[in-house]
Amino acid sequence: MTDAARGRPAAETLADLLVAATDTLAADPRDAKLHRVAATTFFRGVPTQEAAAERLGLPFSTYRRHLGAAIERITAWLWERELPGPGQEVSSDRPVG
Repeated sequence: MTDAARGRPAAETLADLLVAATDTLAADPRDAKLHRVAATTFFRGVPTQEAAAERLGLPFSTYRRHLGAAIERITAWLWERELPGPGQEVSSDRPVG
């Protein structure tokens, strides 16, 4: 599967989108902790979430709370780009619900 617009493999396009979505968290100083947690968890090669929490110097429960919030923000950013704007049709192969 490729990104028809750029002729790139879909996996590369998705990886770029995930990095961009994560980087949006760094734009707001209030979300810097969410960016650090997401970047450490997904892009810094830690073997477990426990190791990520330790690397960040956070209690595991705090780490999990920040990770959940980061995932929610990243997901919302991705959905904003997926959903059609005014005058655009919704793809018929997109799942509903």
